[in-house]
Amino acid sequence: MGAIFLMILLTLGLGTFGFWVYALIEIVSDEYKNDTDKIIWFLLVFFLPFIGTIIYYATGRKKISIPEEEYV
Repeated sequence: MGAIFLMILLTLGLGTFGFWVYALIEIVSDEYKNDTDKIIWFLLVFFLPFIGTIIYYATGRKKISIPEEEYV
């Protein structure tokens, strides 16, 4: 019973860590309307990993600017 619980906990922990790293990479690589938004989102996700990542994916991804050539 203890080994199964440990494996589930380890899997959830690694998944959460991977999700956090992916969010940081996405923030750094995407274009934003201004650099201040990028810095704020990076700091929020970096210093508040779990809550910051959830907030970023719930609201922050909508603030990314789309290059004009993709509108065509």
